[in-house]
Amino acid sequence: MLRLVAVSKRFGGRPVLDQVSLEVRAGEYVAILGESGIGKSTLLNVIAGLEPVDGGQIFFGDQELTRLDDDALTLLRRNLYGFVFQAFHVLPQLSVEQNVGLPLLLRGITDPAKVTSMIGAVGLSGRERSAPRELSGGELQRVAIARALVGSPKLVLADEPTGNLDPENARQVLALFQAQAKEQGAAAILATHSEQAAAACDRRYRLTADGIVAIY
Repeated sequence: MLRLVAVSKRFGGRPVLDQVSLEVRAGEYVAILGESGIGKSTLLNVIAGLEPVDGGQIFFGDQELTRLDDDALTLLRRNLYGFVFQAFHVLPQLSVEQNVGLPLLLRGITDPAKVTSMIGAVGLSGRERSAPRELSGGELQRVAIARALVGSPKLVLADEPTGNLDPENARQVLALFQAQAKEQGAAAILATHSEQAAAACDRRYRLTADGIVAIY
């Protein structure tokens, strides 16, 4: 489903990604491990088309993403991708249910039951009408996760999604990602520094300054 071929990315003259090749099949749950600052977030951003590559190719299904223009990439992200950003990007002027339902709204879909179900799945039942300013950091992260999954995406990209969660909520959230991949045939990529978070993944890779290395 997703294939990276010798992808490179530089910021100024500094290489961040160097000849990274990776393949993730439909239904797979894959972890990208690495220390802070090694390029995990950049890797997810280039997969999502949020950052251009300086070399290599990225394929999603039968499309070469590195050849698509901004409008085509925006449609792809809207219809097929779910992204959990490390900084949440929860919209402060919207309630919890409005934030979670936004991906559906952008696709012209109204499904309050699905929104409510996803909010419950991340442990926020009863907070549907809450404003983001009323939530803790961990709760904001769960809103971002529910928003990423509500549209049943075919590719889920998660950047340190459990960084602000307690162990029980972290376990619950990681189970959601795994279910997304297994039950809906999505490819899921978890970028994390946590060996524990990565333990349930089908395959694990370590991103280093020299590229990406399979662990198992």
